[in-house]
Amino acid sequence: MLYNPGRMAVDSSGYKALSKSIFLTAWCAMVVVLCCCNSAVLEPYGGEEAAGEPDGGSTEAVTGDEMEPAETEDEPDAASGCGQALDLIERERLDVPSSTGSVPLERCSAHRWHLVAPARMKLAVTLHAEGSDVLVASLNYPDMPGLQDKLAQLSAAPGYDGTLEFIPPRSGEFFLQVRSMDPERPSGYAVSVECLENCDLRCTRYPILLVHGWTGFKNIGPIEYFYNVPDDLERLGYLPLVAVLDPYNSVEVRSGQLAEQVDRFLEDTHSLKLDIVAHSQGGLDSRRVISTLGYGDRISALVTIATPHRGTPIADIGLGLLPGPAEDALAFLLNLIGAAGGHESDAMASFASLTTSYVEQQFNPANPDDPRVDYISWTGLTCILGDCGDICDVEIQWAYLLIKDAAGDNDGMVPVESAVWGDYQGTIPADHFDEIGQVAGITGPNFDHIEFYRSVADLLRTRGH
Repeated sequence: MLYNPGRMAVDSSGYKALSKSIFLTAWCAMVVVLCCCNSAVLEPYGGEEAAGEPDGGSTEAVTGDEMEPAETEDEPDAASGCGQALDLIERERLDVPSSTGSVPLERCSAHRWHLVAPARMKLAVTLHAEGSDVLVASLNYPDMPGLQDKLAQLSAAPGYDGTLEFIPPRSGEFFLQVRSMDPERPSGYAVSVECLENCDLRCTRYPILLVHGWTGFKNIGPIEYFYNVPDDLERLGYLPLVAVLDPYNSVEVRSGQLAEQVDRFLEDTHSLKLDIVAHSQGGLDSRRVISTLGYGDRISALVTIATPHRGTPIADIGLGLLPGPAEDALAFLLNLIGAAGGHESDAMASFASLTTSYVEQQFNPANPDDPRVDYISWTGLTCILGDCGDICDVEIQWAYLLIKDAAGDNDGMVPVESAVWGDYQGTIPADHFDEIGQVAGITGPNFDHIEFYRSVADLLRTRGH
C-alpha cells in the first residue's frame, strides 16, 4: 500500500503512546541481545556505592566445572575504522579486593587486567560503564586470551552495571579484558572485585613448583620429600606442584628432566610462568633450566634452600679432590642416599656436579642469573651441641664436622657461604634434613618447616610472583 499522509491522522496522545511503545521495544531488544551474548545480567547503576559493591541484582555463578563452551565473536573489521584488531593495552594487577577507579578507554583499544585469585574463593566482578557505549569484559586463562576461549563474560551499559559471580577453577592469574562494543569512540569504565566466600584464602600469581635435591635417602625411604608441604600450601589457597627427577644424577640430566616438567605444568595449569622453590641440588638444576636451557621467560622467581651454589667440600673429599678421608666420605655419601644396585654411576655424576671446582669454575660461569628472574635464598645452620639453635642429626654429624673444618658453618651438607645467592634471607635453625621436614615431620624444637614454607609462599605473593 502506498504511503498517504492524508490517511494517517494521529492525535497527540496516540503519538506519545506510539513513541513510548517504540522506545520500550528498542530497549527490550538491546537488553535481550546483551543477555543472550553475555554471561551476566545488567544491573541499574546506583552511583559510587554500586560501583564498589554489588547491589543484590541477578548474577550468575561460574565455576570451573560449570563452564559452557564460549561462542565465537567477531572482531571489528576494517570497515569499522579500527582495522582488523584492537590495540591491546596491558594494565595492572588486580588482587582481591580491589577497584580500578575511573579508567579512560582509548579509541580502537582494549584493556587487559591481571586478576589474581585463589581457587574456591567466590568473587563478585563488577563492570561500570562511564561513557555512552556498551562495554564487555571477559575472563580468560592467560594462555587462552581469545574471545572464543573466555571462561566468563559480563557487560555494562550507561546506567546499568554488570556483575558476575566467579569461582576461579584454579589458583593464580586470569586475564580480565575490557572492550567497547563501539570501539571507534573513546569510552570509560571502572572495575571492582570483591570476595563473597572463602575470603581467608590466598595465592601467588603463578603456581609454585617444588624441586627436590637428592632423594632415596636411606633413612627417609618413600616418604614425601617436602613433608606435608604441598597439602598445606594447597589448603591455604596456593597452587603447589611437585617435580619428580632422578633421585641422584648430574645437573645436566636432572635439569633436562625438569625443563620437560616445567613445560607440562605450564600447559596443565594454563599459566605463563612458574615460581620455583628448590632444595639442595634442585637449586642448581633450576638455575640451569633458567640459563642454559633458556627458561628465563617462564620462571618468575627461584627460591633456593641450602643449594651449594659454590659446591660443597664433602663432594670434593669423597672424590679425592680435597685432602681428607676420601674412601670414608664416598662410602658415607653412597650410603646416605641409598645408591646401590647398579646406580653408583648416577650417584657419582651427582657428586661431581656438587664439587667446589665444578660449580665455581664451570657451572656458575655457564649459568649467569637471568635479569627477568627474582633469585632468593635461605640456608640452614646446625651444630653438634645445639648452641646455634639446632642439633645436627646423628646421620650427618660426621659430614658436618668435615665441612666445618673445610668451610666453616654449615647445615650438615652445605656450607652457609655456599648457599648464599641473590637476595639472601639468612639462616634458619635447621640441618639439611630439617629444612624439608624430615624425617616424617620431626625437626628441631626451634624450627617449624610448615611455617617456613608458608613464609616462603607469602614472600612470593607479596613480591607479585
